[in-house]
Amino acid sequence: MSFLDRLNKQAASFEDEYEYEESEFDDYQESQEVDEYEEAPVGQLHSVADAEISRIVTQWVASYADIRDFAEEFRSGTPVILNLSEADNADRARIVDFALGLCFGLEGAFSRVSEDVFLLTPNYVKLESQGKSNQHDFTR
Repeated sequence: MSFLDRLNKQAASFEDEYEYEESEFDDYQESQEVDEYEEAPVGQLHSVADAEISRIVTQWVASYADIRDFAEEFRSGTPVILNLSEADNADRARIVDFALGLCFGLEGAFSRVSEDVFLLTPNYVKLESQGKSNQHDFTR
């Protein structure tokens, strides 16, 4: 018998041990429903799939606290050149991990240009390189 079979058997026997009685719920009062809800402002959706690259942003990030700037640019569909030459090793590792996760979540690509410089490209940008490439492409 597999682990899941034993777990299902144990859960089924536990459910049979306790029966609910209607009288337990007689005292329950339903909460009042709110008639009017405040609607949150909703921005207009736009597709970046057919967008043309009109700008590329370069961000010098010295600490993990500065990641919001390049993250918002990349999330809006702008390719970002990320320069980490001023960051210490501990922050550099955290920033690179965050940038990799951001690219993965938005199905973009993350490429190392040099030791301290990285390129983050949205999923609609096709990056072509010649020679050795350390690109992590998350569009597949």
